Amino acid sequence: MSLSAQTYLEVQDLVLRFWAVVDEVDDTLGASLFSADGTLGIESFRATGTEELTRYFTARRALSVERQRGTRHLCSNLRFLPGEAVRMAATVTVFSGTGARPLPLEAPSSLADFTFECVETSDGWRFRAVYGALVFAGSDTPDLKKAAAAAKGDPS
Repeated sequence: MSLSAQTYLEVQDLVLRFWAVVDEVDDTLGASLFSADGTLGIESFRATGTEELTRYFTARRALSVERQRGTRHLCSNLRFLPGEAVRMAATVTVFSGTGARPLPLEAPSSLADFTFECVETSDGWRFRAVYGALVFAGSDTPDLKKAAAAAKGDPS
């Protein structure tokens, strides 16, 4: 499948908006970036469908506020993957810290490879699936078991 420049820019915008939502610098509802049956998966964590995704993004935001944790996900090397579907890949470097801003700058807390499978809907491009695999994980990398529990509605 070839990708037009317009489609590439629209899908790139979707990917970058996703990271802005994760970093809480964009008030868009995270689940709205996904198709109704969309999946977010990072290592053992999975959230599928609008309800689970909404719970995940809500719990993530509440935990960030509670812990005064700030993040910035730097998305680099974004590229189109050949095949039948519209798929992109990127490397994501995460900086994180807790406390009042400005936070002290330290080494990245993690680095991961992500793939983004996108689908065009009547509302524009949405994610059918976003998958991440950690390459490097630091001491501030979140506990994905807690994220998975939150997505399933388990408050523990």
